[in-house]
Amino acid sequence: MKTSLTLKRTLAKSIRPIRKVSVSAWADKFRQLPSDSAEPGQWHTSRVEYMREVMDAFTDERIHRVAVKSAAQVAKSECLLNIVGRFAHIDPCPMMIIQPTLELAQDFSKSRLSRMIEDTKVLTPIFYDKMRTRDSNQTILSKFFTGGRLVLTGANSPANLASRPIRILLCDEVDRFPPSASKEGDPVDLAAKRTTTFWNYKIGLFSTPTAEGASRIDLEYKLGTQEEWRHQCPNCGEWHVPNYRQMQVDYHATRDEAGNKSVIVNDVRWQCPDCGFEFSELEIKNAPQRYEAQNPDAIKNGVRSFWVNGFSSPWLSWKEIMREWLEARGNATREAVVCNTRFGETYKLTGEYDDENVFLNRREDYDGELPSKVLLLTAAVDVQANRLEYEIAGWSAGFERWGIVRSIVRGDPNNPDTWLILDAELDRVYHLPNGTPMKVARTFIDSGYATAAVYAYCNRNMTRGRFPIKGKAGMGLPLIYKYSNPKGSGVLLTILGVDDGKQEIMSRLGITDGDGVMHYPRDDDFVGKRGYDADYFKQLIAEHRVMRQVNGIVYPAWEPIIPKSRNEALDLAVYNLACAQSCVGKNPEKFWSTRHGLLTGDAKPSKKRKHNSAAYKEMDLWQ
Repeated sequence: MKTSLTLKRTLAKSIRPIRKVSVSAWADKFRQLPSDSAEPGQWHTSRVEYMREVMDAFTDERIHRVAVKSAAQVAKSECLLNIVGRFAHIDPCPMMIIQPTLELAQDFSKSRLSRMIEDTKVLTPIFYDKMRTRDSNQTILSKFFTGGRLVLTGANSPANLASRPIRILLCDEVDRFPPSASKEGDPVDLAAKRTTTFWNYKIGLFSTPTAEGASRIDLEYKLGTQEEWRHQCPNCGEWHVPNYRQMQVDYHATRDEAGNKSVIVNDVRWQCPDCGFEFSELEIKNAPQRYEAQNPDAIKNGVRSFWVNGFSSPWLSWKEIMREWLEARGNATREAVVCNTRFGETYKLTGEYDDENVFLNRREDYDGELPSKVLLLTAAVDVQANRLEYEIAGWSAGFERWGIVRSIVRGDPNNPDTWLILDAELDRVYHLPNGTPMKVARTFIDSGYATAAVYAYCNRNMTRGRFPIKGKAGMGLPLIYKYSNPKGSGVLLTILGVDDGKQEIMSRLGITDGDGVMHYPRDDDFVGKRGYDADYFKQLIAEHRVMRQVNGIVYPAWEPIIPKSRNEALDLAVYNLACAQSCVGKNPEKFWSTRHGLLTGDAKPSKKRKHNSAAYKEMDLWQ
């Protein structure tokens, strides 16, 4: 009799219809956040309203695939956990979470999943009753619960991706997945095949994006409904995605000795692109918000995709976002991080131009040997086996740049006579239109070839501001990376982050006016020829950035567009920019103001200090 009653109860439970409870409704009723979270206690979807439709798409019978392209710190991981919790509690089934690597999957299980199970009381018994059985299959990466199982794995583990049916598949940070799980193929496609036996399967893909053209989540987003999280303008009523392009920022910037920028943001206001009115962060975050689909027909294919950026996050302040962006400007790797993790956007690589004609046509007539705005002259020298290539550049506030002359000294760099010819070029006196004389203040010389000869020359000419440099590849290294004293050389060597330097030059080539613009002369009647011909511009744009992938991480690298093509003009531009930054130092406003005063006679030059390595970064080398 007792056995019969138990059987009836079991059958009744097995045929009971599944409650139509959305993920957001379940989370609002049951989900508890741990004590060390930003907002511990009961979960409230209203705090991240942009995640409501994302979560509820997983209980929409029409939808089988959901893609979420987002900034970091928008509750993406909590959304993923809510999906797991709802299905484990109400509609148990086999599920899988894929992280970029097995190590990250283990960390997610221990630091996030286990905490949810412990703190959310309706989940604790259905998971922990199984755990108490001491089932040997119950591990960090395999969680059995009443009626189902949750497997966690890494995208780099083909064995786990290709076995056992899965109804709910959740892929986290897909842009960090390797392109192939060993030799088995794309990890997302490999895992997705495990869902085909379920008519009501769900596949969720979540990630911050990476580089344009190499972002998996961006591709998935474009295949879906492309729903943008928009805010309504309090004045005109139009709906917009707040982004950095529309932010009006009141800030103050300074640079340290290495040229690193530090920004203090006083205020940020969003300017509506329709009516032009400006509003504070609080006003926009309190304004009505909603998703607007750009490709609504994709829902017919069962695919919804969402995009939300950091300006909508309750945990990211606009001041902090814009401070990070302003400090990153000009540093390609840092710009990419902010674009991806704060703006939720792919980072567009620059560095490819159709041909040199765009720059030849942009050349201009100067109003003298030196344009009237020039306040500083620097020089850069590239050392080759049979020649020294050099360029002299003029600079003004905002690092606006003028090419002055680019030429070649023919000769063996190991022959002292070759350097004597270079001396004559670097010691030349140039004149502003008003007759004011000016000489090269500082010269950076590449020491990658004929190193001993370069060191010897720089040792002899320290007081004339001539210093050796060495390029170091690698994205993320600041242009002026660090200083070194090679043993026995007697010189101070400056190490340059040339990859980010090249990106900055390429970015500046796209500027046509104001700070950072690069000017080139059209006239060829100065000292013979100034040297800015078609060959120069071919070398200037000879390289481009390509995407490389190592251990599942996509990163940009520079390589020649045409193999073995010459690129000395690009290298010289990088060296000159670094040279100018080393002169300007940590207080650009003071530097340019003082320099202007010296040239106009309104200020007295500082006393020359005795040169030594320690004093190098603080030296006044104006001639």
